Amino acid sequence: MNEKAKFDLDRFYSNESVDKWKQIIGKDLHYHFGYFHGSEDLETGLKQTVRNFYPHITLGSRILDIGCGWGGPAKMLIEEQDCLVTGITLSTAQIEYCQHLGLNVWQQDLEQEQNELPNDYDVIFSLEMISHIRNKTQLLHRLRSSASRLILSENCVADDFSGDRITFGGSMVFCTVSELIHAVETAGWKIQSIQNRRFYSLRTFALWKKNLDRVYGKHQPPGQLESLHRLIDAALSSPISWGHSFPLIDIIAT
Repeated sequence: MNEKAKFDLDRFYSNESVDKWKQIIGKDLHYHFGYFHGSEDLETGLKQTVRNFYPHITLGSRILDIGCGWGGPAKMLIEEQDCLVTGITLSTAQIEYCQHLGLNVWQQDLEQEQNELPNDYDVIFSLEMISHIRNKTQLLHRLRSSASRLILSENCVADDFSGDRITFGGSMVFCTVSELIHAVETAGWKIQSIQNRRFYSLRTFALWKKNLDRVYGKHQPPGQLESLHRLIDAALSSPISWGHSFPLIDIIAT
């Protein structure tokens, strides 16, 4: 598969019902990795990931949430930080659900350079979404004029990784950590902090697996949930080794 090939993300994220997703990833539909110190439950870990960024988000900030999913982080930013949040997703199903919640979310294909982005925000918030974008530098450059601060979390591969970078049913193309840093800086952002939180996130796999086993038993789940199931199996077969190969990088840039 060509890295630049078009992938139907709308279909990929719109097939399974919201109710089914809630059974697997939690009632608030946070589709990202959690942050765990110990034996916290899934919802606690998922919300902690978002709260970790609060020191970089001024109360009342105007936020552009790139890849907002079903709106879990956006709801927290509105309710806990009094932010004004605009979300962007490509998924028709996610748009409908977010609008049902009363969130300000609109549909856009961020791969299309001709689609203009608004420029009146304080913070770009992008939680584990950039891996879906083929030309990451181009998007980061376009976002440079939209806000004065970038909060970016991204699943990467280690710099010495030699395996397949196209993953998750073909929907993602991973970059190395060095390539991500280069893309951010080339796009005109100045990195203020960077950290790898992968080993705080690994418990997420066990909790997702518990829910998948409860819902599907020994049967293979459908659609994107099958891609999630395969990822979980690969990670849990050797969590430490997997974690070293696939860092999860948080970047704060201005």
